[in-house]
Amino acid sequence: MQFATPRFTSALLCQQWKEETASLYQNRKVMRLIGEPLSEKESEVVASTFIEANKRPWPAQKVWSITCNQTQAFCGIQMLCKSVLQDTAEIGIILAPSMNGKGAAREAMGALVEFGLENLNLHQIVAQFEKRHLATKRLVTQLNFKQSKDSRFQPSKTNLVTYTFNR
Repeated sequence: MQFATPRFTSALLCQQWKEETASLYQNRKVMRLIGEPLSEKESEVVASTFIEANKRPWPAQKVWSITCNQTQAFCGIQMLCKSVLQDTAEIGIILAPSMNGKGAAREAMGALVEFGLENLNLHQIVAQFEKRHLATKRLVTQLNFKQSKDSRFQPSKTNLVTYTFNR
C-alpha cells in the first residue's frame, strides 16, 4: 500500500517514523485546531496504535507516512479510516510544520484520494475538520470536495464541518 507523487512517497507508517509521528501530536502549533497537544507517552501510544492497525488488512484504519523523494525526510502522516457506510472512508492529514505552505498537503492528499478510489474501491471520501481551519477548507476545496448537507455526516460537535468527495 505505497504510492508516490513527483515530490513525495506515502508508505504505510512503520516503526522508522514512530518518533516523528508522535512529535506531531505533541506540537502545540500542529494541534491548535485539532485538540490539546498530547503528552510524550500519549503520543507514543497513538503512533504505536497506528503502526499496529497497519498490520491488519483493509478495511482497518490505515496511516501512511509522507516522505520527501529527494531527501527521504519525514513530512507528515495521512490516513483513511473506513466508515460504517459502504464504500466510504474518512480522510485526514497532519504535516510537519516545515511543510506548511509548500503545496505538500494538496499533492499528498490528492494522491491518497486517487489511491482510495482506484485501489480500495471507495466511492466517497469524507473530510471533517474544525470550521476555523481555513487551510484545510482551502485544501479540500482544491481537491474538489464539496460541503456536505447529508445528515449521515453531520458532526455531533457544532464547531466541525464536513466535506465529501464523491466518485
